[in-house]
Amino acid sequence: MINSHILSQEFEFVEPHTVEEAVKWMATFGRRARFMAGGTDLIVRMKMGRVHPEVLINLSKIPALRYLIIEHGLRIGVLTTFRQIEKNGFIQKRYTALHEATKAVTSVQIKTMGTLGGNLCHGSPAADSAPPLIAFGARVKMIGGDKERTIPLETFFTGPGETLLTREELMVEIQIPEPKANTGSAFIKLGRVSADLAKVSAAVVIEREGDLCRDCKIVMGSVAPIPLRTEEAEKIVIGRTFKEELVEKASLLVSEKIKPISDLRSTAWYRKEVSKILVRDAINLAWKRAVP
Repeated sequence: MINSHILSQEFEFVEPHTVEEAVKWMATFGRRARFMAGGTDLIVRMKMGRVHPEVLINLSKIPALRYLIIEHGLRIGVLTTFRQIEKNGFIQKRYTALHEATKAVTSVQIKTMGTLGGNLCHGSPAADSAPPLIAFGARVKMIGGDKERTIPLETFFTGPGETLLTREELMVEIQIPEPKANTGSAFIKLGRVSADLAKVSAAVVIEREGDLCRDCKIVMGSVAPIPLRTEEAEKIVIGRTFKEELVEKASLLVSEKIKPISDLRSTAWYRKEVSKILVRDAINLAWKRAVP
């Protein structure tokens, strides 16, 4: 049985100091190598014998990837930690769902080491940061060789542990638009214990005008092969006077559209049942927070 407390495999360890160096190292080593950001997931999987990279390209020595810029929205470098985001007062006020997601990430130790980019690149359907970022309309910038591209985060995930990021590419930035006036948001996560992956999570971003819902985004985590936006449920409340019966109808539709599995953390039946409550509560909370 694998001893999860030690790294038994041998590997080469390189530390580039620029993005260009990192990309060149990856081009040199190819499939033998893995990028490492905070290492909170990769190192655990190596200890468990699930992955066996021959080379680790440590990104932590690249200061150009660790930043948080507030200017017509947010630009966040991939090495920015959960702890940095959690302690940012502007994010707590204007991007509340993202703040709540970072606050929900296991322990202070993991928040201090774990990075936003690493959390996304792992491609987990249970990634805490994915639902609120998708709900806010985030985009991710990737660089590979002499090319770069920026795509919506909503299209980034392709399956459990799978993304559109190619082996030669490095994610460098997460870009989040500035929320419109009278926008509120909420993130709710349900886990077995506080320091655990989500059984189910829900992020909601709502724009309101008086009693009218101008826009609504609902994104679920841990209920499908990828973080799942439920557009049909959003349409139930968009453009209408906000009423509890519409919220209940949208919440029920979400539970019908998700595709959860049964695993060690929960059953598919339970995930479907509890999703109704999480979505209802997240919509109501986001609606209340949308008041100027």
